[in-house]
Amino acid sequence: MKQVEKYPLSPVEQELSFISWCRKNDIRKLLFDGDDTLWETKPRFNIQMEKCYDLLATVDIMPRENWKSEIISINDSLFEAHGVNPQRWNLLVEELALRYPLKPLVINQAKDIFSKIYTTPLPFVKGTEEALKFFRKIGKPDINIVTHAGKEWTWKKYHWLKLDRFLDWDNVYLVDENGHKTKESWLGGMDYFKVEPVNCLGAGDSPRADINPLCELGVEHCFLIRNSFDLWSLHQQSVDETKVRSIQSINDLRYLGAEIIFRK
Repeated sequence: MKQVEKYPLSPVEQELSFISWCRKNDIRKLLFDGDDTLWETKPRFNIQMEKCYDLLATVDIMPRENWKSEIISINDSLFEAHGVNPQRWNLLVEELALRYPLKPLVINQAKDIFSKIYTTPLPFVKGTEEALKFFRKIGKPDINIVTHAGKEWTWKKYHWLKLDRFLDWDNVYLVDENGHKTKESWLGGMDYFKVEPVNCLGAGDSPRADINPLCELGVEHCFLIRNSFDLWSLHQQSVDETKVRSIQSINDLRYLGAEIIFRK
């Protein structure tokens, strides 16, 4: 897959050339996924899941790796049925308790471990904060987020990361946490932001939930985030590499203007 090339441009050249690139391609809105595109979420899930494996390994039922396989399998099934609703973790623990003789104390400890996913502040994906400062300084196109998460948790992230420095809360579109992020979800976001697909730049880390839906809608400039941490297996899909380019973070987008300077 092609990457956005990082040409040696000065900060002023980056700004002016990016503005020119957006004008040339009639880009009016920047549409970004939230989790694992702008801020790190998967690492927090991994940490809490590992803690739960450790807890259950102390129960004399089966080895840690077996608990890990069980939890991943149940979580995948619950994701398909309940989306990203935080309650699915309670359902996961309750399903484990139906299958295995877990004591009430262990059940409550496991639920508490997973609940901390939603109360622990999350960091930006490396490079994101610098990118948001860059886009904010330029002023246009607008920064917009289309995120698959509930209002309460998204509101926490908005404040933990002080996103009000870069965009208003009204520039965040929430996809129903009980369902899945699809082409219709992204179209709903575009309708909300009053923009057509052809006038959007889109970026996300999930081929299934972000990139392929954006491409299907006709977004011509799609960028797949390649993080240093593993993507959920359920989100893995092939993408049209003739239309999609990879980036390490949205900070790489500042180099798009070089395509005009160097006539790429």
